[in-house]
Amino acid sequence: MNILGAVDPAATARCGRMCGVGRAAKDNGSARWFVVSDDAARATVEAAIRGALAAQRSRLASVYVDMVSDHDWPAGARATVRLAERRSAANRHGGVSLTLDPRVDEDFDIVLALAPFSIGCTGTSSQGELIWDANDTGTSAAFALTPAEERAVRSAISRAGGAADDLMRLSEHHLGRRALNYSVVGGTAPAAEPWLPPDGWRAYEHTVRLGSGTDVWNAASSAVLSWGIKSRSGFTVDPLLEAGRIARRGERYWLVARIGPLHVREPVEVVATIATDRQAALAYGTLEGHPVSGEETFIVRRDENGNVNLTLRSLTRAGRGPWRGLFPLILIAQRVYRRRYLRALRRGGQ
Repeated sequence: MNILGAVDPAATARCGRMCGVGRAAKDNGSARWFVVSDDAARATVEAAIRGALAAQRSRLASVYVDMVSDHDWPAGARATVRLAERRSAANRHGGVSLTLDPRVDEDFDIVLALAPFSIGCTGTSSQGELIWDANDTGTSAAFALTPAEERAVRSAISRAGGAADDLMRLSEHHLGRRALNYSVVGGTAPAAEPWLPPDGWRAYEHTVRLGSGTDVWNAASSAVLSWGIKSRSGFTVDPLLEAGRIARRGERYWLVARIGPLHVREPVEVVATIATDRQAALAYGTLEGHPVSGEETFIVRRDENGNVNLTLRSLTRAGRGPWRGLFPLILIAQRVYRRRYLRALRRGGQ
């Protein structure tokens, strides 16, 4: 149910506030994702983008910049645009995109000037993890900040006359205002066996054997209830769960994914959990702003002989807005991630 695929970065940068976030940096476990409020003043947005770039400069190994803007470049940035275009022309690949090293002063100055106005900028660490992102002419920005970096960005916003409180944790970014965007809540029926999916939905169900024994059961059931099946498959779950805690019905999360140039954050709500000595399950539904509409469930069952099975279920329809045209790619991505889910728990069980 998660959209991922090989999509042109200049096109995906226009997908709006759903795009622009990838996995949190592995090179610093204290980093947390922050975004800028939707209704923040322009001065706040620009200061946050540039402030995060400066604060994270020592951790950034490369920045990818699209030399395209949805509006006219401001007068103060035009000379830098021409410089960037000359740099790009000298590159044997050409194109409208440029990869820069922010540790080099000239490269850093180019990013600093263009980032608030470009349709797409992405910054990665030396481990290749996305930690800084600015898209859609500054209207979609997200940064994986350490506590010290967060303080530096808030200070930069204040110095620019902006509102420092408009920098907020991704997990707090208006999730409470979003409604579930589908009608058959609970339709994947994690407690039901067999399952009778509702009409009018693209339904999927598949069961595999994970192994047998208490160790396999404990590992698999814990992974399902704590979002481990997602995190082991390449997602970041925000907010993070404390060690030993399981997700609860009604809780809301961002599921954050990255493949190639496409970075997607998906708002979801846990609609059901089951935790017994024979079954563990987590079902989540999509909220407004998700690339698709529907529900997905992970179910682990243990029979009387100790055999442990995993069942995946999902109900899917095309989402609204710019994602509707990408629905065929979403269906391809579903197949890719289902295989990852199965491998993740099989590794965990072994």
